[in-house]
Amino acid sequence: MGLTGKLEGHTEIKSSPQVFHDLFAGKPHQIAIASPEIVHGHTLHEGELGATGSIIEFHFTHDGVRKSTKNLIEKDDGKNQLVLKVVGGDFDEEFTNLRGTYVATEKGDGKSIVKWTLEFEKKNETVADPVSVLQFLIDVTNNVDAHLQEAASKVAP
Repeated sequence: MGLTGKLEGHTEIKSSPQVFHDLFAGKPHQIAIASPEIVHGHTLHEGELGATGSIIEFHFTHDGVRKSTKNLIEKDDGKNQLVLKVVGGDFDEEFTNLRGTYVATEKGDGKSIVKWTLEFEKKNETVADPVSVLQFLIDVTNNVDAHLQEAASKVAP
């Protein structure tokens, strides 16, 4: 196994791509509300929430351990795409480079697909591929979708 790699995974959600992306990319405080067991909050270090070029530190529990990462945010609202490039934090101990990207697209039948891609460079061969990080992102995605569905049901007639 090499030091660089790419992992991909996806999940089906009931929210529209636009509604999901609006919350996930633009309202990070809502991610902790939607997924309180594993996401504990965020700190804005640079820029504005929801803006490309901002740096946000997320506080979370991964593999049973409380961690944090600083992420440079890049987004494309037209494509419902978000890139989280890790620029500091706990994953720096294992990875030289770690970047997560999602794209949310219409599936049909009132459903959508969120595809996550993790690109990484490990510091050495003893570091495992970040499969659990990919699963964490999918779990958070599903929690955000459930939160959005619950909120929508409260405003439905």
